[in-house]
Amino acid sequence: MKFAKEMVFYSAYHQEKRNIWIHVLGVPTITFTLFLVLSRFALFSVAGFEITAATVFAAVVLGYYFSLDFIFALATALVFGSLLSLAHYLTASLEAYMAWTVFGVAQLVGWGAQFYGHFIFEKSRPAVFDNLFQAIVSAPIFVVADVFFELGLRKDVQEAVRKELAAQGKLKDFRPAH
Repeated sequence: MKFAKEMVFYSAYHQEKRNIWIHVLGVPTITFTLFLVLSRFALFSVAGFEITAATVFAAVVLGYYFSLDFIFALATALVFGSLLSLAHYLTASLEAYMAWTVFGVAQLVGWGAQFYGHFIFEKSRPAVFDNLFQAIVSAPIFVVADVFFELGLRKDVQEAVRKELAAQGKLKDFRPAH
């Protein structure tokens, strides 16, 4: 299972429930702010629709996601579509200084919360220190997968990830000691 193999690296750093939920909020916040800034750069128009750097970035990343797993990619495409639409709307509505202010504040909050989750709850350093690609590009689809898992969906994929973590000696136990 290609997706499970890719997710193992990410999951090795994200096993404590509170840290996972911080990422469920923090990763889309960071993604949105990247879209917000990239949507300021119009590249060309197609049938009256402006193609921005954000549109191209989202399309390329989604292409990668669809190569990993169709269902998770489709769910992530819905999230990306919403974030991208909001970013384009705000780009058209906000002055440049305000867009950059939103970007800066949201980046600080998004990354700060995640660092807090890693150091306080996970008791380990964030994955961004070991793999920037995973932290920036892959994290959104893995967060979507974590939500699926929390909802009891795609248990086969979750189990494949858990088994591979165990095989690599990276599976952590956060249950309280009795």
